[in-house]
Amino acid sequence: MKILTNTQSVQIGGITQYNALFQQFLEKNNKEDTHMIGVDVIRKYSLHEELLYGRHTDGQVTIITQEVSIRRIQDVLPIIKSVRDIEDEYQNIIEIFKKIIKAEKPDLIVINGTYFIPWCLYLATKSFSIPIILHYHGIITKETETWNLHSHSLMKQMEQTFDNSRLYYIFPSNLAKEVVENEVFGHQIHQSAILPNPIPANFFDVNILGGTRNVGIVARWTDIKNTDFIKKFAELNQKNHNFFKINMVTDIDQIPNKDIGISKIINLHHPMSAYKLGEFYGIMGTIICPSTFETYGNVPQEAIATRTPVLIGSSMGIAEVFRRMGLGYLITDFTFVEDVFEKVKEVAKLGISDKMRRRFKKTLSPDHVYPQLLNIYKSATR
Repeated sequence: MKILTNTQSVQIGGITQYNALFQQFLEKNNKEDTHMIGVDVIRKYSLHEELLYGRHTDGQVTIITQEVSIRRIQDVLPIIKSVRDIEDEYQNIIEIFKKIIKAEKPDLIVINGTYFIPWCLYLATKSFSIPIILHYHGIITKETETWNLHSHSLMKQMEQTFDNSRLYYIFPSNLAKEVVENEVFGHQIHQSAILPNPIPANFFDVNILGGTRNVGIVARWTDIKNTDFIKKFAELNQKNHNFFKINMVTDIDQIPNKDIGISKIINLHHPMSAYKLGEFYGIMGTIICPSTFETYGNVPQEAIATRTPVLIGSSMGIAEVFRRMGLGYLITDFTFVEDVFEKVKEVAKLGISDKMRRRFKKTLSPDHVYPQLLNIYKSATR
């Protein structure tokens, strides 16, 4: 079985990690009957740069990289009127995907995510009668809720085009499926599966006793990650004579100028490898994830794997796992920053037991999750 999918070369991103773990699973388990082709379209925003192409095969995985010169979608949306205009704007990406699909002749196409590059892959598939799976790693309608009305409307319309009887859908949580049904497509989805994201093995190997006053955050600096709460928490901490030492892993270059002053009250760290991230979690007494919405949430389960407690919001898919595992007490209302401040003090003292860590490893390791994923892929190609 040959699987073609989109991938991306960034460290702080769920799709990147998901594909990398799947690649490791294929190699570890010697799945010679399965070959994955990852297509990484690298955006270049200058017309004068040389556009490079690369292809590398390692075992059961081939990575194709293609640089493409485009305009930022944030610059495009204000000056266009329709989803068709988005298609016209990025026709070069669609043609790249078409060319690769034609050359590789995959048995299955897996679309990872709903942003405009996965959407271009989806449009390219319309020229072929190949089974398609859409793996929801994020809901762009939710991600863009705070954008201006025109841009948000266009992004929602773009996501609504994924409503197609040809597609089979994978969701990381029931919450994600329900939101797509109710807020994007407007009807029930019948061809679908719920499959949580796996936890990389290295997080279970961390054995560091974190300081109870160390608070960690791992998130992109975007509205959906509730950056307003993060700022308020840091400001309250400053008023409390820096009771906590707050550390945040984020893409520092993406923090807007109006928020860059946050570096004075939060220790900011650039995105790091999974191994360094495991050490980061281990050093912390508590991790906080105040997102207003997440289809799933890898950070909370990774932190639990290192035995560091995590406060999460109820509008995160991972909350379903926490309830099943008996960690419902960590699901938190982030409305009142003072209450959260006190709760962090409490849960830092509790930690996470070895028994709970073992339960997470048993049910969410790649060796447990990816055989289920492979079965879904195989069923789609029959």
